[in-house]
Amino acid sequence: MISHPAIVPGPTKGREDPMNDTDSADVNTADPDQETPSATADATAADSVASQVDCSEEGPCRKRLHIEVSLETVAKELEKNFRQLRETVQMPGFRKGKAPLPLLKKRFGEQVQDDVREDLIGRAVEEQFESAEWKPLGAPEFEKVEFSTDDKFTFEAVFDIQPTFELPDYKGIEITDESVAVEESEVEREVEMICEQSSSLEPLALGEHGEGDFAVVDLALFIEGESIFEREEVLVKIGEDKIDSMEVPELGQALIKAGQDELIEKTVQVPEDFPAADHREKDATLRLVLKDAKKKITPELDAAFLEKLGVESADDLRGKVRENLENRRKAQEEARQEDLIAEQVGNSVEMELPESMVSQRMESKVQRRAMELAQDGKSEEDARSEAEKDEGIANEVRQELTRIFVLDRLADEEKVFVTEDEVVHRLQAIATTYQQPLEQVVEQYRQGGMLPELRNGMRREKVKQVLRKKAKISGS
Repeated sequence: MISHPAIVPGPTKGREDPMNDTDSADVNTADPDQETPSATADATAADSVASQVDCSEEGPCRKRLHIEVSLETVAKELEKNFRQLRETVQMPGFRKGKAPLPLLKKRFGEQVQDDVREDLIGRAVEEQFESAEWKPLGAPEFEKVEFSTDDKFTFEAVFDIQPTFELPDYKGIEITDESVAVEESEVEREVEMICEQSSSLEPLALGEHGEGDFAVVDLALFIEGESIFEREEVLVKIGEDKIDSMEVPELGQALIKAGQDELIEKTVQVPEDFPAADHREKDATLRLVLKDAKKKITPELDAAFLEKLGVESADDLRGKVRENLENRRKAQEEARQEDLIAEQVGNSVEMELPESMVSQRMESKVQRRAMELAQDGKSEEDARSEAEKDEGIANEVRQELTRIFVLDRLADEEKVFVTEDEVVHRLQAIATTYQQPLEQVVEQYRQGGMLPELRNGMRREKVKQVLRKKAKISGS
């Protein structure tokens, strides 16, 4: 079985994977009861490549075409290609365009036959796509390809098509606005966080450190005398009696009393999120050596700090913080509404899904779930087995794919597009988040084949915004 990249259409054709499309993901709008091509359908047209076509169902949204191309058509295409070749190739002893055809056929016969075979495959299948108004998903696979210069050319094409379904009524969907007002306490908490983020750790003499300060320690964790974890210069807040997720009884008091390079030993339990699963929740000995101390200095809302923040006063800062919180909350509520509407619309549609897409997405989710279970301490075999039996994954996959096809169909219905400028703007935001040059991010997405997926996701985001604007929202 081979895949034929030559007939995968360009982005304006809308015939690529709807999860990975650079322009649109048009679903098949043809009548689901429409007849599929038969031995007589369009095959007798004068300009048709195929002389006979038989179609059979291979499963939900999956077709198999048996295509025959007559010997006459094959011979005509070979002759045309050889004559075109003669006009461009320079053969020793002959002027361009004057080389004998038999000589060309002897020297370039195999190459020309390969070219003609690939061209006829592409054109013949493309004819069937257009005739039946199919929207294939990805490139077809080809089987039983039998090509020769003295007999008809036959092959079979197997491919998935986008599902057919009726769009539900998606306008005027009723939902409730659940916006929550921003409280003054939230504003003050955000202001405190701004100050905290601008704080610095200053050196503090050992002996002067106390609760709320930070100790710098070298630490090691032992089980039955064997070290399972070591790290130097770890910053520990005095008074919290814990290091990350590991509880350490009376650690704060021990650090306050300790002097330079003094050893502290504590009996602890290895936390359940410890990287090595076989050590989790076991009794262990924690050894710490106090090396230094730090004091956190948090700036006051004075004139110098406010000027650094670019605001005129503390009230101006609080006003901007409130505005940001309100905008963030509004965006979160709109996103919740959009997801809810998209879920309702998707759940109201029934369709058969391409099993290849279901299987591919299932495998991805099963692998991810198995990795999570393995991190929780299960063996790889048990984790895989449990993940495969999780019926929730199968339901989730089918709901997701159904929603994708519905949103893509709605994008066509509402003429929703994503411009190049919008894609660049999104990539710039990604580059800023990860502190990378825009050119580097663009190249990463291009090489990884992720640009179509990015564009598709943005297009569906726009569709959900359209759905929200057309909904009836009460309580807003």
